[in-house]
Amino acid sequence: MQHDIVLEGYGFRLEPLSQAHVGALAAIVDPHMWAGMSTPTPVGEVGMANYIEDALSAIDVVPFAVIDTVNGEVVGSTAFTGVALDQGRAEIGRTFYARSLWGRVVNPACKFLLMRFAFETWGLYRVSMRADSRNARSISAITRLGARFEGTLRGFRLAPDGSRCDSLSFSILEPEWAGVKDGLLHRIDPLRRATVRDRAHGY
Repeated sequence: MQHDIVLEGYGFRLEPLSQAHVGALAAIVDPHMWAGMSTPTPVGEVGMANYIEDALSAIDVVPFAVIDTVNGEVVGSTAFTGVALDQGRAEIGRTFYARSLWGRVVNPACKFLLMRFAFETWGLYRVSMRADSRNARSISAITRLGARFEGTLRGFRLAPDGSRCDSLSFSILEPEWAGVKDGLLHRIDPLRRATVRDRAHGY
């Protein structure tokens, strides 16, 4: 889906994904880091161009490139998927980041920007996320966001190698957003963390 949504904050900008991002995104992808994704590894610039075209051609996918605003580098991609504004729901998926940023602030920062837009601009009631049951890194990342585990979708999809995979389903509902938002801000905003710490010590 073509769109003009730009989300920015905490060192990152989410801008509309386009073929202009092919080279930078292709350079950060390798088969190991792609393990657990629902699509085959996009090999080289041709593979990444096809991956981006697939996202842009889907009517319910709103895809973004993730930009480090300090150095201007493209460091990943993410998207709203399964967007159903009339039903008040969307999923966050198609997410990958450069290895150099794994375990750092990029994921909570991007998820905060996406969920704030989903709940506070689109007015959605439900934002969901899924992870391959074998993808421990993604499951841990989603859990740390504050999403609620809903259950296991058995045999939910075919993996790129043809095997059947279980997917774990998580969600955040609008009444839960305030608490999740506070937790995310505590993780990604050093000034906020310092203020909370100082108050705890009576400063």
